[in-house]
Amino acid sequence: SSPWKALVSPAMVPAIVTAIATGIGLLTDKYMLEATNFVEHYAVRIQPNHEQKEFIKSAMYAGAIFGMVTFGPISDVAGRRSCLIACSVITLAGALLSMVAWDANALIAARIITGIGMGGEYPLASTHSAESAADSNDGARNVALLYLFGSGGGPILCDFVVYLLEISDLPPHLVWRGIFLVGSFLSFIGLLLRLFTTKDSAKFTTASKNPKGTRRTFFQNYWRPLLGTALIWLLFDVVEYGLKQNDAAIFNADSDGPYSEAILTVLATRCLVIPSLLFAPWLLSKTSSKHVQMLGFAGCLVTNLVLAIGYYQLKQQKFLFDALYIIQLSFQSLPGVSTMAIPAEIYPSAVRGTGAALSAASGKVGATLGSFCFTMMKGGAHPRNLRDCYSHLNSCAALDMLPHPKVQRQHSGYGRRAGPRRQVR
Repeated sequence: SSPWKALVSPAMVPAIVTAIATGIGLLTDKYMLEATNFVEHYAVRIQPNHEQKEFIKSAMYAGAIFGMVTFGPISDVAGRRSCLIACSVITLAGALLSMVAWDANALIAARIITGIGMGGEYPLASTHSAESAADSNDGARNVALLYLFGSGGGPILCDFVVYLLEISDLPPHLVWRGIFLVGSFLSFIGLLLRLFTTKDSAKFTTASKNPKGTRRTFFQNYWRPLLGTALIWLLFDVVEYGLKQNDAAIFNADSDGPYSEAILTVLATRCLVIPSLLFAPWLLSKTSSKHVQMLGFAGCLVTNLVLAIGYYQLKQQKFLFDALYIIQLSFQSLPGVSTMAIPAEIYPSAVRGTGAALSAASGKVGATLGSFCFTMMKGGAHPRNLRDCYSHLNSCAALDMLPHPKVQRQHSGYGRRAGPRRQVR
């Protein structure tokens, strides 16, 4: 037998294909978000003004918030599979419109449509992954692997595509259309996989038949953990999206070299963060999601403080600056995984889509603030205004360290929030 057959048995193939079908939406989401890093540089023909550039970066989040608060609760009733398919259709439509956008306003509209589909991916993919775990204790690990596939693969694929298009000597308006062409292809593949391989998990099917009033009393019983997961996700996304959607400009600031060097630097940082994404699933199997989250926030706090204080000096030491940047991105992976895993684990299946959706929607409010405000600061008189971005990142990381409702995983695999003895099934 071949080494491949020894590694992957025929019985595992359907499970792998199903996992890819679940995660490809998040991969496409991260690809399309990473594209925002570069569209501003290439979309010169449509001549967006400064305000339109800001909306091109942040418009997707308006759609994402709507998609989250819509598809999450609907999936609790209509099922995860049907909503995942609907998200793929909407994302494909938005990606195609982005590719053929004729002016800045059309591109902004396309990004909003894409955001609606992408927004639904967060609660749907995470809850479906957690519910599909054979053992309840493996729910967080499954979400971590989903995050690795999406947040690891999507940005790297986008950076690689952009670099190939950059060195191909294509005119700028064809480069950014090519970026969205690949995004459209990913959306189409995801749609086909979901149509033919995805089905609702047995846990969800069972829970949806016997909600036992859980939906009616959701806010009454779970408002404290919901407040915690929503606030933490909001603060984290201010940091993550505000930084990642501007780091091509960060690396290109004060540089006289070709833009391809900035692309390669961004690609290198994404690749070097992969080990932390691989480390997260293992760490979640050894300790609680909360401890993983706090470790990540502590690391972000320290490294962002160093970058904020020593920005001018560090920019003169390219290797040291890039190394610190990669370290803080690696620490970001830990709260990135846990902010998605905790809401996907702790709520009952009958309302899990709602709980995850409201938490994720709060995160996208933070992403909108981070993307918009950091772009405004970057558009100041000099690129070194980005130093202010690091100061804001440090402030957000400090706020993220505030105590939040503690969620424990019992031996049975069910979550339990601190306080009254009410189990989360």
